[in-house]
Amino acid sequence: MGAATRAGNRPGLDAPVRIGPLTARNPVFFAPTSVGYADQGVLGDAAVAHYVRRATGGVGAVMTEQIAVAESGWQHARQPGAWHDRHDEGLRRLATGIKEAGALAIAQLSHCGRYAGPWARYAERRRLAPSAVPFLLPVGEVCPDEITPDEIGEVIEDFAAATRRVVAAGFDGIEIHGGSGFLLTGFLSPRTNRRTDAWADGTRFVLDVVRACRTAAGTDTAVGYHIMTDELLPGGYSLEQALALVPRLERAGVDFFRPAAGTFESLKAPQNAGLSAGPDYQRADTHALAEVANVPVLAGGGISTLDQVREVLDAGAATAVAMARPLLADPDWLLKARDGAPPVGCACAPSLCLQTQLTGSVCAAWPEETRGLGHSGQLPPYRPRQETT
Repeated sequence: MGAATRAGNRPGLDAPVRIGPLTARNPVFFAPTSVGYADQGVLGDAAVAHYVRRATGGVGAVMTEQIAVAESGWQHARQPGAWHDRHDEGLRRLATGIKEAGALAIAQLSHCGRYAGPWARYAERRRLAPSAVPFLLPVGEVCPDEITPDEIGEVIEDFAAATRRVVAAGFDGIEIHGGSGFLLTGFLSPRTNRRTDAWADGTRFVLDVVRACRTAAGTDTAVGYHIMTDELLPGGYSLEQALALVPRLERAGVDFFRPAAGTFESLKAPQNAGLSAGPDYQRADTHALAEVANVPVLAGGGISTLDQVREVLDAGAATAVAMARPLLADPDWLLKARDGAPPVGCACAPSLCLQTQLTGSVCAAWPEETRGLGHSGQLPPYRPRQETT
């Protein structure tokens, strides 16, 4: 039985929780959610305002959207970066703003591998993947290049360097993106890793990345891992393989896990249609992970009501809940939930999110007349009743 299921590790909604060397003020976290407020990888006023607004809503930690560790793994120009000095000021402002609002600041670091872009740029440069296996993008079928051993070493150092950069900027922790079919999961999947060299066992690359980040982070910074629990495709990476990797990741220095199943490719497969639409749709994988993990597990996926949050925490499998869409729709979701006030409903319209991701995401739950204002089109801050009486 893992640590997350032991008695005494079931936090209440207002109870502080330990995540590695850190203490969050409560177990409700804002989960990584790509919103596209960066400009050529640089975080500015819009991005800072977006994340700080979630922190002022009372959550225990704010986790950023994926931040590219290298230009070779950059997905689009609105995605933040952490590979150049020009990124430093925005990262510092973001970490400072989140922490001043009382939340932990956790930076998610990624290399998108074969899903990197902008697509036009990759007509002229190598698209890195474990093996040259063709796949579909909206622009049509593409075939990535097999990453060389030298390039593998460079990417490992890119993760370490990005870790040092965000820690220097003031972030309390990092989360290594090991999901969505990006480079790390690409190495683990037998569908996309067909190598016969020393990197045929993809766990070597993943563990080398984690060790490099752990060393770069130091002892006062939390290192998390966003773990893909199931590729959801025939012949793909399985839950059993993910569970077997957990203790090795812990020994490499992981302080917490946040599970998710599927990749961009598998979630479009007909057999998986509607998978992410149900309530608490990752419950089974989260519980399975918690049974073998000896570090905190963050639950997520279709958790949008106060009753669901309490149920997840009371079950004891998860130390904290990482929510995205409810807090994007209403940054004050937690304050209102505590107060018994109804939050703005998450009128989820994924088509609107996708249409605006490359220009700065807009939520369908925001007032229609203010959506054109982008990040500033949100509701004014909620004042809890105890502050108004």
